[in-house]
Amino acid sequence: MLLTISVSVIAAIMVVAVLFLIPILLQIRRTAREVEKLSEAARMQIVPLSHDLTVISQEVNGILKSIHRQVDRVGEGIVTVKDTVVRLREFEEEILHKVEKPLLELATLISAVIQGIEAFIRIVHR
Repeated sequence: MLLTISVSVIAAIMVVAVLFLIPILLQIRRTAREVEKLSEAARMQIVPLSHDLTVISQEVNGILKSIHRQVDRVGEGIVTVKDTVVRLREFEEEILHKVEKPLLELATLISAVIQGIEAFIRIVHR
């Protein structure tokens, strides 16, 4: 009789534990998808940025060699640098937006699950 009750309690605890783990695993899966999307977006953004930086460095080098002959090119280089800085800032904001929210949700979910488990343990110990 006592063995049957013990096995039933253990089975119930296992079912509850699995029920608590399912949302966590789903959130981890969603977060992994978001990280994958973010890494793909980052990869797609880095290529044009590195290309822009290469172009800018080449233009600046040409400008320094012929600054007396090509004053107008200095203005173009500054506009290109400004555009690149704007793109870098937008990229930074996009990364923060896409990573921060899923991580906060995951942290909240894990905290809630831990509190639930602690409450369950307190109830079982009574």
